Amino acid sequence: MNIENFRWMFWLVQSLQCLVVAAWVLCALLALFGLRKQKISDAARAVWALLIVLIPILGAVAYWIVGPQPNEAVG
Repeated sequence: MNIENFRWMFWLVQSLQCLVVAAWVLCALLALFGLRKQKISDAARAVWALLIVLIPILGAVAYWIVGPQPNEAVG
């Protein structure tokens, strides 16, 4: 493998990593803004926020698939 191929592969890998980080940030922000609109308890909101932020991409996907269940006791 010559140096030009190495540079090309390095650039490609770095670009893909940047795209994954950008997708994670975008998914997390969208999920967090959606979480703000949910009528759930503060404890549930905090747990969901931690899951969304601490588990890259899967936390946000879990939020959209499972989602917090509204609590009728919270006004």
